[in-house]
Amino acid sequence: MSTETSTSTLSGSPLVLQDLPVFQQVPGHYAQTPFLLTRGLLDGLEFEIAGGEISDKVDKPVAAPHTHEVPEIYLLLAPEPGAAVIDVVTDGATHQLSAPAAMLIPAGTVHHFVTKKAVPGSFCLGILLTGPRGDAEPAR
Repeated sequence: MSTETSTSTLSGSPLVLQDLPVFQQVPGHYAQTPFLLTRGLLDGLEFEIAGGEISDKVDKPVAAPHTHEVPEIYLLLAPEPGAAVIDVVTDGATHQLSAPAAMLIPAGTVHHFVTKKAVPGSFCLGILLTGPRGDAEPAR
């Protein structure tokens, strides 16, 4: 990974991160997960952001049902309202989200999502809340 400076605390000099995402293996996911922000990239960060563009993932789940030890927020974004739709399954119940949308998944909840519709430029991001209200450790 290339950065203009090494990792630092959140106070101090500005830090530019490049060559993102950083790919990491996450239990329950079929392939390495692209991360945009992690504690390892920004020391002191109390959340992590994973995910990416989903237009090539229609009807192709990226993960088996799994849990995290921290809460997660799904953030669904698309170039136009309604241009992306995902089915989020939590503890056996299906919730349909249409962009723009967000959903909080409590820690320990069995979950996964399947993209049902997504035009190019549609993104689903998982924001893992690793700080004091989530958990002291990253969600791996």
